Amino acid sequence: MMCELCDKKEMIEVKEKYHYQECGLPNILLDGILLRKCPECGNIMPLIPSLSKLHLAIARTLIMKSGRLAPEEIVFLRKYLGWSGVDFARNMHSTSSSVSKWQSGKEKMSMQAELLLREMVARGKKIEDYRSYDVEKGKHVKSPTVILHLEEREWKTAA
Repeated sequence: MMCELCDKKEMIEVKEKYHYQECGLPNILLDGILLRKCPECGNIMPLIPSLSKLHLAIARTLIMKSGRLAPEEIVFLRKYLGWSGVDFARNMHSTSSSVSKWQSGKEKMSMQAELLLREMVARGKKIEDYRSYDVEKGKHVKSPTVILHLEEREWKTAA
């Protein structure tokens, strides 16, 4: 396959880690996926299988994290649920203005709203390893880099 940017060189295929910035989160690495790379211009085209399952794995990781959700994580979870900002505000029993402030980091999401969002993503299942003591302190815990690995068509967090 020829590079679609420079149209000069044949893309080479390699299997390696990929920083999945397209999801809107700065800390997602995909391990062992196929990448097509152009040796001429450096264009990289990831071949990401089971995208919906990958997004499910990311969403589950986010709702299980200790500490408060970061603005970009709130945006990811809203999009994961398939909601516009207006839909999100309605389902969260809030206003579009508040949602905009949560997503931009201008205002912290209330504890109740964050717990509701986590529960909505969990689809009614109890969040068992949720460390509410960190959340109650209002402590924002920096999200660690998350490495996801594809095993037999299922995305799993690497140990």
